[in-house]
Amino acid sequence: MRHALIGLAVLAGCAVAPVAPVEADVLQQAEQVLIGACMSGRGLRYWPEPKSRTPDMDRFPFVVDDEEWARNNGYGRAARKELEKAAVPAQNYFRGLPEGKRRAWLTAYHGDRSAVLEAALPVGGTVGHSAGGCVAQAWQELYGDKARWFRASRVTQTLVQMRIGQTQADPAYGAARQRWSACMKAAGFTADTPLALRRERLADQEGGAEDRDRRAATAEARCAASSGLSRTARDLDKANAAALEARYPAEYRNARSLREAALPRARALIRKSLIAEQGEENPS
Repeated sequence: MRHALIGLAVLAGCAVAPVAPVEADVLQQAEQVLIGACMSGRGLRYWPEPKSRTPDMDRFPFVVDDEEWARNNGYGRAARKELEKAAVPAQNYFRGLPEGKRRAWLTAYHGDRSAVLEAALPVGGTVGHSAGGCVAQAWQELYGDKARWFRASRVTQTLVQMRIGQTQADPAYGAARQRWSACMKAAGFTADTPLALRRERLADQEGGAEDRDRRAATAEARCAASSGLSRTARDLDKANAAALEARYPAEYRNARSLREAALPRARALIRKSLIAEQGEENPS
């Protein structure tokens, strides 16, 4: 089941402005609890969505540079498979619905076009999302102002993408990447960029692919250190993040204040949900 947002564009898979991972997890979990309750209230089933379907990319957006992680995980193929497996019940449920019920599910989840939330992006253009539906209702309940949260989240998501692009486009990053590529070639791996290597490895579906992943990722991490790519990417990214926050202080401040205000509500929602689940598992 694909959750295609109503709008001119979709920006996904990035955290909204600098935020502690634990806090991001709490907010995402609470949002899923609210969406689930809303869908259930409309007589429809819902399985919580993961925060990301590519956790390896979130952890290493530029280059895999943790050698121990690489030895154990390769390129996160096992984690991606687990996420795909977890999505099967929701996909089977949706596919098993009659056509009319599918449309009803999508409308309940996304909302319709009768009212639209909009956000003007720093790069130009506008994105939109229905103001109705369970997603928007969850934003309203969690953040207190769905329109303000939609604008804040989409703008800061765009700024994250800008930051990553600026880092990758920097000549210092390019020079370090070339040194990394030469190091990888000496180690027996031909790759112009870490992303190209990751895509090549994850496309390998033959037996023993995970072992080959681990060997390639371990070499990548070693070359990330010896070539200076890891340090260069980290330093550039930190500088670009600071520059963007200085350039768009109101946008970052807005997103931060909404998150901070929502955290107590999110924690209370999660506690309440866990208590309800325990009650269902242990009826008196």
